[in-house]
Amino acid sequence: MKARLTITALLLGTMAPAQTLVSYTDADGLPSSSCRDVVALGGDSVWIATAAGVAFFDGSSFTVHNTTTHPGLADNSINAIAVAADGSIWAGTDFGVSVFDGSTYTTYTTADGLGSDQIRNIKQAPNGDVWIGTVQGATRYDGNVFTSFGQPEVPFGGVNHFAFDGNGDVWMAGGLSGIIIYDGNAFSYITQSDGLISPRINSIALGSTERWIGTASGITVLDGSNNVLEQHTRLFQLPPPDTLNPVTDLVLDANGRVWAGVYVDYLVTEGGVSHYDGIMWDQLETSDGLAGPNVRRLSVSPENNIWVATSTGLTRIGDTNIGIEELPSRVGLQARPNPCSTHTNLIFSETLSSGARIDVLDMQGRTLRTMRGTGGREVMLHRQGLASGIYTIRLSEDGRRLGSMRLVVE
Repeated sequence: MKARLTITALLLGTMAPAQTLVSYTDADGLPSSSCRDVVALGGDSVWIATAAGVAFFDGSSFTVHNTTTHPGLADNSINAIAVAADGSIWAGTDFGVSVFDGSTYTTYTTADGLGSDQIRNIKQAPNGDVWIGTVQGATRYDGNVFTSFGQPEVPFGGVNHFAFDGNGDVWMAGGLSGIIIYDGNAFSYITQSDGLISPRINSIALGSTERWIGTASGITVLDGSNNVLEQHTRLFQLPPPDTLNPVTDLVLDANGRVWAGVYVDYLVTEGGVSHYDGIMWDQLETSDGLAGPNVRRLSVSPENNIWVATSTGLTRIGDTNIGIEELPSRVGLQARPNPCSTHTNLIFSETLSSGARIDVLDMQGRTLRTMRGTGGREVMLHRQGLASGIYTIRLSEDGRRLGSMRLVVE
């Protein structure tokens, strides 16, 4: 028995550690701790939009662009930033969009074809077009000409964010009108009457089979036919009585995990980053090392690090490949006996409702068995169908992780 327990401890010791968070502020070289947007490149290099200029971080130090160092920049207050395929940097301000070619900035305004000079978001489509979201609509730059789209095609409320579908469609996050889709010829719409949890859309993340829509009231998940699959309204746990979960941004990492920024400034001032593994949400807050609760934008690096722009600094979240079961438990779990040969009794520190879910996962994270709570604090798990090895017992309820433990089957 001693030998077996020692081997188990060694195996557990080789598993991924918790996420690591490193934060940066103006004390580290940012022109301002108020970060509004971020684009992650490889090797810990990032471009950041701040309230006092554009910043480039090479992994060790910051280079700052402002109207003094680069007079062509429209303004020091930068709302959005993008890096185009040709290496040019697009910085959105309240006075137009400024494009950096590696040495100087050139600013474009409504006089050049922008629908508005107040920029909210900038993204480049796979075909090379640059899309600019403004307070009045959307503008496309095809490399030669700016073409603006406003009312009635783009309803009142402007455009907060862009995403691009595999078929070439451009998805726009309407500030007040739901989702606006442009196929290159015509516009179509997905609204609250179609099942969106809110018409105020802040971000869109398009996966291979699911569309994640970040709204002012949570997340709506659509299927490939744009039918509602799920609504996530409590992805970030807040102190009572407040439960509202306004989503500020959404990204999908290399493993398909969803990361969401949440910020609440009503009754309470709370926020952070939540991540979802397909079963449950877990959150990272200032107590975990996040630069601040007011999360504005997220970006995924080629190394699968998550960069977070907040109103009080910039945070890099590393070691994102951690399994969710490695995080601290909220409900105590024991298994008696453990190791087991025929069966074990799972014992919990709290009474489980019938809505509680108990999953048995193998070392690859695959769910092999699922059971439900019985209204008590103990559930019997039979070994039948489980080969000898190490398993994770994971407890959740209403999509929230409650706890986990390791079980050894002889």
